[in-house]
Amino acid sequence: MVRECRNVCFKALLCAWVGYGINRLVFALHEPFSNSAQRYYWSVESLFFIFAILSIAILTFLVGVKHKNFDQVGMTFLVVTSIKMALAFGFGKEVIYGFSSAQEKINFYSIFAFFLVVETVLTIQLLNNTPQKPTFNEKFKKER
Repeated sequence: MVRECRNVCFKALLCAWVGYGINRLVFALHEPFSNSAQRYYWSVESLFFIFAILSIAILTFLVGVKHKNFDQVGMTFLVVTSIKMALAFGFGKEVIYGFSSAQEKINFYSIFAFFLVVETVLTIQLLNNTPQKPTFNEKFKKER
């Protein structure tokens, strides 16, 4: 379980770093064309940090659920992701409804969507690694 948790967390962190690099690259390409440097309510770094921590927490929780009750992983993913969405709305309300620029709103949503995709892909990988069920011969040997 610890090895699987470490593997999933490493993949999530790797995806976060790659996503951050791509985001910085897009900003670097966009900066020469923008008139002024914009101040965001939430910086890009803090958004990536918050969403990465939430994603790692969700995936760690899902690994634990997988080992306790494999059949509940999908439903748990839906519930925990809904809670994450509510948290993101809570701390992003100023960005969504405030006087933020369109670029900041798009950035907030794209980072949220990026981590949602990462969590979904890693959860699918967790679900594809089904626990091995003992064969009839193994069950018979245990009974003896």
